[in-house]
Amino acid sequence: MGRTLADLTSDVTRIFAEYDKQGTVTWDYRIAASDLPYQLGSLTKAISQLHGERYAEGKTEEQLKRTIADELADIMAEVLFIAQDLDIDLESAWEGMLKSDTDKIKERTSNK
Repeated sequence: MGRTLADLTSDVTRIFAEYDKQGTVTWDYRIAASDLPYQLGSLTKAISQLHGERYAEGKTEEQLKRTIADELADIMAEVLFIAQDLDIDLESAWEGMLKSDTDKIKERTSNK
């Protein structure tokens, strides 16, 4: 079953709203943004372990890929939450990014 960006954002917003019940502060975009470097570091570590650049701590390739998937999902959740909290339309931003990148590629390759 396909889930929309709105569905995923709704899930994240509901879950993050529960964080204060476990003793953490109520999450907002600033806190989510400050947690991103931690999540990116965890992702980078797992990728380095997958490629043998760091000690894999006895984890198999399958376990490392599962960790990478988890970290990517954590990062995505924080990005969705930040956008929602700041009332940013990510779908529109995505389309703008694709157009910008397409235009850059056309411009840079038309001179070759």
